[in-house]
Amino acid sequence: MWTKWCLMLPLLCPLALADDYELQATVQTPDISFESETDIGLWARFHFAIHTEDFASTRDFYRRLGFTQGITGFPLTNTHAMARALGMFDLCQYELEKGEVLLFPGAENTTGIDLLQWRVPFNPEPPYAKPNHLGMAYATLMTGDLMSDYALLKSQGVVFLSEPYGAPGNRFVFMRDPDGIYLKLEESPILRPAQNPEQTQITGMPYIGINVSDVEASVAFYRRFGYTNVRRINEQMLTAEESAAWGFDEPVTYRGADVALDRGDRHRLRLLQWISPFDPDPAYPPPINHKGINRLALTVPDVERAVAILKSQGVPFLSEVAPCCSGTDTDTGGIVHAIDPDGVFLELIGDLTPRPVPPQPANCPPLEIRSHAATQ
Repeated sequence: MWTKWCLMLPLLCPLALADDYELQATVQTPDISFESETDIGLWARFHFAIHTEDFASTRDFYRRLGFTQGITGFPLTNTHAMARALGMFDLCQYELEKGEVLLFPGAENTTGIDLLQWRVPFNPEPPYAKPNHLGMAYATLMTGDLMSDYALLKSQGVVFLSEPYGAPGNRFVFMRDPDGIYLKLEESPILRPAQNPEQTQITGMPYIGINVSDVEASVAFYRRFGYTNVRRINEQMLTAEESAAWGFDEPVTYRGADVALDRGDRHRLRLLQWISPFDPDPAYPPPINHKGINRLALTVPDVERAVAILKSQGVPFLSEVAPCCSGTDTDTGGIVHAIDPDGVFLELIGDLTPRPVPPQPANCPPLEIRSHAATQ
């Protein structure tokens, strides 16, 4: 999460390159024309966060899937205000073991993973056990040749829930990353036979799967953020074979909606309300350091304006806006986390007028910002 402003502001940031990665640090925030007084100007999905127990092996896994660019060099420790933004209210400052933003070059939508390994606070609980758990339970990757990718990844030891299901151009299969996070591999209707059997044909990430308890309430909630393009998914009961591809021995029934932006990168969110089997366990509570997919980062032009509009509409927030992300008074961006009806954390990131670093609590030692580069 700490490098996002380097990607969006028209400045080159003092970040260290990851090994054999290409620096991507010149993407600028576009000029946004607000369509109404309640338009927050959301224009892109910047990344989603994955928290891992073994940074090196997980980064290698996602590199093989196509996340071959990355940025590092951001702080491994940060201010009390940044800790509060992640729900760590009693912590003077958090501490990461490793962190890097992994990017997927050439994807149609902005496709990034904020890959973090936590040191303090560390949470040993595993990711969600099934892809029907309330919250962000899985991410989807699109491929032009699913059967080729399935064979390649299986030969590399990747764990799949089943064999691929569906007809050519409409096949899918679930796999799990080294921490057990669910990834749904979907085949594009436009097939692209593999030219290199040693590389995947993955082209990007069309949507994040968010499981909800009430799809109508969730559609109304996400409309406030700008997801006004809605395509309903009628209630359907899956066959035994397709249910097995989702990892279930019993028939799966769900309904839902795909919601998308009408501007920017037009990325989608897939909201599914599971009817059977339904898992009532809530999404991850704060602090935001659980293993798994933890939060979705969304870009807005002015984070304080967005917060004011959303608060006036009843949207709850985890904390106040925190200057992001260097821990100094030169920060020109801010972050804050909204909370959806089922407890999903939506990180808003946007411009913020530079201001003094918020003071540390009186019982805290002097602030020490330690960078990733200093640990090499």
